Amino acid sequence: MKADGLKKIFRCYGHFYRLYIEGIEPQLCRSVLEITSLPREAVGAGTDPNDLFSNSGAARNLPDAVVIMMNPGSSRPIEDGDTDSLLTMPLPAGFQKPLVLTQPDNTQYQIMRIMVSKDWKHVRVLNISDLRDPKSPSFIAKTKVLAELPGGNAHSLFSKVRKSERETMLRRKPGAPFILGWGQDAGLIPLAKQCLSCIDGEKIIAVPAGNDPVLTAHPSPMLQKKKEEWLDAILAATA
Repeated sequence: MKADGLKKIFRCYGHFYRLYIEGIEPQLCRSVLEITSLPREAVGAGTDPNDLFSNSGAARNLPDAVVIMMNPGSSRPIEDGDTDSLLTMPLPAGFQKPLVLTQPDNTQYQIMRIMVSKDWKHVRVLNISDLRDPKSPSFIAKTKVLAELPGGNAHSLFSKVRKSERETMLRRKPGAPFILGWGQDAGLIPLAKQCLSCIDGEKIIAVPAGNDPVLTAHPSPMLQKKKEEWLDAILAATA
């Protein structure tokens, strides 16, 4: 299905914020993306997605799958809301992430195609880093700088300091898989290993890529043929 058709079925809601780490300017981040096929009218009173995707982990909010990718790239909100909060990690107990309508991209359309084929209504997208940077070399360089700062690893949901938040965000329906697709840049290996240590023993689906077994093919490579191959491989693994 093409993007125009997918946009009529699905909506994306994200939590955007600025991460405060001493020693560096606040970092633009997104901690989660919720993709849903439910009509907007079913979300809260018609405008508030937080009524549907609460942080409580209640059964009605659990996703059909959790997709874990590299970072939010150029993801951006397309409606007004609390998207500029300056946060430190870990988040305070009971913190409710404000979600706002978000512009989908080619990668998310790939996830939507899986949802159509599997008749999934809700998929949660997480990343091995929350940093919003569309350029991979710049993003990886930034993670290396942060790794040298006290508390700098907090940009990743899979860092030790964010354990409580992570446990909530990883909850999903019984039998629901983790679908991995963070790419094959060797600079991602430390973050990838950190993530894998947090989901060890769980149902994991991925297309291997690169020279290291922890690297995985990205859902939306440049070539259309490769996009289709990735999609076919994931659908076969979830059959």
